[in-house]
Amino acid sequence: MRDYELVVVLSPTVGDEGFPATIERINGVIQSNGGEIKNVDQWGRRRLAYPIRRNLEGFYAVTHFSAEPTAIRPLEANLDLAEDVLRHLVVKVEDVKPYEKKKKKTAAGAVGAPAMVAPAPAMAVPESAMAAPAPAPAAADEESQ
Repeated sequence: MRDYELVVVLSPTVGDEGFPATIERINGVIQSNGGEIKNVDQWGRRRLAYPIRRNLEGFYAVTHFSAEPTAIRPLEANLDLAEDVLRHLVVKVEDVKPYEKKKKKTAAGAVGAPAMVAPAPAMAVPESAMAAPAPAPAAADEESQ
């Protein structure tokens, strides 16, 4: 079994009373496909970044669960068909190692000393670009006089 995270944005028409019931229905779909619910974080009603189906607000919920990879497609199909779900996203959670900053070795091999940097080579300019610009043609008024 793999660990997954499900983020759901529900329509504000479900109401404060229907929000927990809808989350329980979604959790039931996960469990009926052999999944195990680890944590459900109900954020509640939030303002959307942009209108979705003419809604400016939605109910957010984040669910962490474990399931077989074959159980994800039926879950997403169920969420796609549910009219009260505005958006959903299922992401596989992977163990990520914390970032460790590596120490740079300098030219001398000492750790912590500033590295020697060679100057950048000068750009070569073709001689044709160095030639003097051609004189501007005389104005038509000067020639007629």
